[in-house]
Amino acid sequence: MTATLDFIIGRAGTGKTHACLTAMQQEMTERPLGPALILLLPEHMTYKAERELATMMKEHGQGFFRAYVFGFRRFARQILLETGGDLPRISDVGRRLLLQKLLLQHQKAKNLTVFARAARQRGFTETLSDAIKEIKSYRLTTDKLRQAAEMVGTGQERLSGKVRELSTLADEFAAAMDGRKSDAEDLMNILADKIPEAELMQGAEVWMDGFVFFNPQEMNVLAAILASAAKVHITLPMMGEQLPDGQVNFQLTENTSETGLFNRPYRTMENICRMLQAMEPEKAGFWQPVKLLTENYRAKNPALGWMEAHLFGQVAACGEVPQGLRLVEAANRRIELETAAADILRLVREEGYRYREIGVLIRNAEDYDGVLPLVFQDYGIPFFADGKRQSIHHPLAELLRSGLEVVQKGWNYENIFRCLRTGFFPLVRDDVDKLENYVLEFGLRGRKRWLQEADWNWHRRYSLDGEEEDTDEETKAHLAQIDGLRRQAVEALAGFDQSIRQAEDVTGQVTALYDFLLALEVPAHLAKWQEVAEAEGRLADAAEHKQIWADIMEFFDQLVEISGGEKMSLSDFAAVLGDGLDAVSLSLIPPGLDYVTVASFDQNSLAGTRAIYILGANAGTMPRRIGETGMFTDADRLHLAEALEEMKAEGGEALSISRGGQERSFGERFLLYRGFNESREYLWVSYALADAEGSGLQPAPLVGKLKQCFPKLKLLSIPLETLGRHDMLQLAAAGPAVSGLSNALRGQRDEGKMDAFWQDVYNWALKEPELQRPMKLALAGLSPKAPVGELPAELAQAIFLRGKFLRGSVTQFEQFRRCPFAHFASYGLKLQERHTYEFRQMDLGQLLHEVIREYGEMVAKDYDHRWQDVPEEKRGQICHDLVEAIAPRLQSEILLSRPDYRHYKRRMEATALQAVNHLSAWAAMSEFQPAYFEEGFGHAFDRVQLTPLPLGNGFSLSLKGQIDRLDVHQENPYFLILDYKTGQAAINLFEVYYGLKLQLLVYVLVGQELLKQQDKERLPAGILYALLHNPTIATDKRMSTEEMQAAIKKKLTMPGWVLADMDVLRSIDAQLEHIKPQTKKDGKLDAKTISGHYVRTQQEFELLLGYVDYILKDTGREILSGNIRISPCRYDKKAERTACTYCNYRMLCGFDTDIEGFAYNEVGNFDEEEMERRMAEKIGREDLAHAIYQGPTESH
Repeated sequence: MTATLDFIIGRAGTGKTHACLTAMQQEMTERPLGPALILLLPEHMTYKAERELATMMKEHGQGFFRAYVFGFRRFARQILLETGGDLPRISDVGRRLLLQKLLLQHQKAKNLTVFARAARQRGFTETLSDAIKEIKSYRLTTDKLRQAAEMVGTGQERLSGKVRELSTLADEFAAAMDGRKSDAEDLMNILADKIPEAELMQGAEVWMDGFVFFNPQEMNVLAAILASAAKVHITLPMMGEQLPDGQVNFQLTENTSETGLFNRPYRTMENICRMLQAMEPEKAGFWQPVKLLTENYRAKNPALGWMEAHLFGQVAACGEVPQGLRLVEAANRRIELETAAADILRLVREEGYRYREIGVLIRNAEDYDGVLPLVFQDYGIPFFADGKRQSIHHPLAELLRSGLEVVQKGWNYENIFRCLRTGFFPLVRDDVDKLENYVLEFGLRGRKRWLQEADWNWHRRYSLDGEEEDTDEETKAHLAQIDGLRRQAVEALAGFDQSIRQAEDVTGQVTALYDFLLALEVPAHLAKWQEVAEAEGRLADAAEHKQIWADIMEFFDQLVEISGGEKMSLSDFAAVLGDGLDAVSLSLIPPGLDYVTVASFDQNSLAGTRAIYILGANAGTMPRRIGETGMFTDADRLHLAEALEEMKAEGGEALSISRGGQERSFGERFLLYRGFNESREYLWVSYALADAEGSGLQPAPLVGKLKQCFPKLKLLSIPLETLGRHDMLQLAAAGPAVSGLSNALRGQRDEGKMDAFWQDVYNWALKEPELQRPMKLALAGLSPKAPVGELPAELAQAIFLRGKFLRGSVTQFEQFRRCPFAHFASYGLKLQERHTYEFRQMDLGQLLHEVIREYGEMVAKDYDHRWQDVPEEKRGQICHDLVEAIAPRLQSEILLSRPDYRHYKRRMEATALQAVNHLSAWAAMSEFQPAYFEEGFGHAFDRVQLTPLPLGNGFSLSLKGQIDRLDVHQENPYFLILDYKTGQAAINLFEVYYGLKLQLLVYVLVGQELLKQQDKERLPAGILYALLHNPTIATDKRMSTEEMQAAIKKKLTMPGWVLADMDVLRSIDAQLEHIKPQTKKDGKLDAKTISGHYVRTQQEFELLLGYVDYILKDTGREILSGNIRISPCRYDKKAERTACTYCNYRMLCGFDTDIEGFAYNEVGNFDEEEMERRMAEKIGREDLAHAIYQGPTESH
């Protein structure tokens, strides 16, 4: 004998749930004692229904002894608690762990074909788990599935292969679970078997509400309920019409049509009636009694009732202005959210709503996940995201994953610092940054380096000679700090590394992980984070920190239970761990009683909420585009469904499988219908016109239908620029109010007027204490100006002086002339780019400098300074030996660290040889010989100390640096300065005039002082750049060896200035092949030499050296006066060549010529005579200018 069955049908809002609860309440009121009254609901609806039932019973002064509110899971637990037969449950995490174990076994045996590649991909166990759940819920045995696969016909070999391998894995999964564990699907089978034995079900009356569809497994449970209970009532959302005879006609198109809005619940009713007929064939009639609910009790205003009736069916226009319905169009999603947040505050403040009476529905949560929390926090709106949080991004999950990868992948840089940045190690963030900078600078990699007993003492060498440099105290302290941080960082990791390597099985590996977490005091850290989050009002975060430890411990327990005794490689264990962590999700409870619920359309408990905000009503989202997901494609499902139908026709059991995308597509319309009709008083529908990247978006088709339903519905359009708006939405919270006011003030600045509304807001804001700081910032941003750019002189002197001396290199003072702020950032604040372990252009220069220096010292010793005497066949070997010897000293053996760098080292040998050959060829033509290499000055240990330049107030400027090479004439009192350059090089008079290029002229001063100390006073014969290049020649024709060498020689011609004296010129280079100056046939300088200003007279050199003294003093005084102006040089206005081009501090200074006060320091070239006359005037040597321009003219 089966239970009496009836259906309660009605559209959304007609009170189906209320009818169930009312019937239960009336039954309990009339008969407090008696058989059980059971309400079965989808899991997410049980909490709300139970509260409503309790409230109803309280209003009648009664409790409810007979009543039970269950989801299927709780119902099963209750039945099995009474009847027995329950098994420990395996969680979703446990399922995936077990499936990962099975996949690893198959991968090792290499007996997977279709799944071979997929099994190695992260997340495949989730796909596999879902497939096994589906075949269980559809009561498809693996034998039946295999039989269906054999019937799909030819051309479907891949589908057959999928089914075979899925069936094998499903069988193995079932065997592993047999008698030990059960999952949710097993629980439904056990429930169906145990219901007849349960005393709870004897004479029970059961209501089933909130369901649209029952899968075959749930239908089996329903059959057991019908066989055991006395009465069963099932609600379904469907249309119907009441006939005069009292019958209900539900054979309506919206129900019966395959594309009808209510087709799925109609088919559910049909399947239930068919099942009941099969249970009692003798019972007359197919359809069971139906009760129709027609009045929309939920919609408290006519507009919402009209929308429910017409939006998703035959559209009909409402002639009234809809109340409680808003349609909003926003420029982008953030503005959409901000407008919705402002309106929520309006409801709470002005309409008397509580936050708990407001819900937010989003179809694609990922579109708003990153922005919604920020906006709601800005507006002070408490909210709760109704759904599980994935633990994958929690620091504890990241610690486990990265910690294991540290060991597995050889202690590489990325994983170590992923680990350290989780916050569980005894290092603060600044310490981690310092350690990371050090590791990157010296390229420290691998377990051996991190765990070495010896201290880390690598430091940057500033010289490549073979002698060890003394380490100053500051460097020693820095190295000691870094090594201490390293030891703190690796203490727990080292113990974990050792213990997990020694682990004999999975239990040992899990134990190693657990000990690692305890060593880092993870529970204490989580407790502290929880306290901080609670104090800051981040209650959801606090709950997450509280729950994550228990979830991870449960995960560990299941891992040990499933695979504990197995031996597993580190890579396999890492795969299992990663897959398991992906599956760990946090089910958080609401953080309080009064909060806005943010939920999805798929499942929520918002039905009957006073106000609903639907966000993201865009095309492609409502309805959502349906893609193929899971193991089976829609085509696969169609083939399997046809095979199952064929098996049924042959006398087999009626079996089915989900139609996948097709089924979801039909269900999408119903989901939207249900979501749009959950509000009872107020509905907000909004969409954005652009996404976060600025790509255009279109409103959903439903928006057009909504406008058709309500022609008088006004569209509220919120533009990106809020200047023209003065609605109260912008005053909902302090932050938005100031933001809107800022826009209005900006408009006032640009257009000269401001709306009276914003004038009132401005006057109000000035009086609000909480708005003083944001108002100050907003006003400051309206008329941005360049900073003053001045430090107090006392502060500048405290920063830059050492005692009474301003010490620095020529490069430092040139930097100041290029841009005072860049100088301050570099030498005052000492800001530096992060050094990384890579070979750079400056390293090339350093290495080649050292090769040429050591080569020169060897030539001086073995060949009496005569470069030309070194046999050409020996030069290559010498260069090779020098590069081999010097390369390991460069950046901690960087040139030996990688194959491409080792290849680069060979290229540098060729460059060094090219430079040596060129300089040797020049030496054969020159009467000058090298005397000094890499001669330092200004340092305590140097033999040359320039006389400090007085700056006034008792301060002096002291220069330091190093001359690459100084050559002297063998007989006459002249010397040459050579500066090695691996890049482009040139010197122009305007660069000297503006103080941008002083280095070589300072070297002349140093050379004079050096030679004076040797009692060898000499005059400068020139300043030259020796190019350390191995140039390439671009040509479209074949060239002979001689032509190629000539072209290379021309490329290596040394730029610079030399003395305008033909005898001196010829003594520098007899054939004038290696320097720029050239002569005509009559022996005089040619026009190009004169126009190119390659030569300078003795008076010019005297003028230039005097001017260098002047400009350095002026620079020193400017620095000590506190000048840190953001004033970069611009050398060429047309070409936009500026000091900003290669500046490391561009992102820091904010230089922008559109902002008042910012301007370039124009330093363009102009007439040389005028420049030299100005120089002479500044140093008080007008006589020099007169002598220069009254003398011989061929040098000008």
